[in-house]
Amino acid sequence: MAKETVLLFIITILMIMPGTGFAGTTIQTNQRIIVIDPGHGGPYSGLAPSSGMEEKTIVLKLSGKIARKLESRYNVILTRTKDTNISQPERMFIANKNLADFFLSIHLHNSKEPSGFFYYYDPPELGKGEIPAAQNTWKSQPLLHQTESRQAVNSFLNIFLAHKKTYRVFSNGAPIILLEGATMPAILIEPLSISLLPQNPDELSNILDEYAVIIVKSIDHYFEKK
Repeated sequence: MAKETVLLFIITILMIMPGTGFAGTTIQTNQRIIVIDPGHGGPYSGLAPSSGMEEKTIVLKLSGKIARKLESRYNVILTRTKDTNISQPERMFIANKNLADFFLSIHLHNSKEPSGFFYYYDPPELGKGEIPAAQNTWKSQPLLHQTESRQAVNSFLNIFLAHKKTYRVFSNGAPIILLEGATMPAILIEPLSISLLPQNPDELSNILDEYAVIIVKSIDHYFEKK
């Protein structure tokens, strides 16, 4: 009986102590869940300059920096943590399965000036006389969160413009296949031009650190406005 009493006492202490044992699990489940999706991967390099890192590598590094800055306040899930190929449905399945509160897909663009592009899901308009296809629940799911996704884009625009005075930003609703099927607010961003990034690893890391901070502030701003 004495051993059983001691065991019960130890279990009780673990449940009460903050940040340990069962308490840590409870705290984690109460946090918002954010899925960060580094674009491309595996045989799909994305934008590939003649020299320097490919898009798939840069966005993976950026996503890792963002995740580390968020993990103290959110549950953060990366759709990939290494150079692997993940299909579009698999990326969204990860977010839906984990009941994510927000999905962020990160890519690069190739503009010749400092600029960023931010997108939310918006299906194409039907042409004149075109007959709409049968209802597709999977594709129409993002429309349930279209307003919130647009709000997220606006939060990103506000923060980016506040921190990058000479920066040009563009936002648009588009029929982005990657965002189809989302059961949560979901956006795709292209915050950096690969053609303007330095080839020096240290300089590149500093820029990615800077943009990771801005993206984290954008996410915080979105949830503060909700």
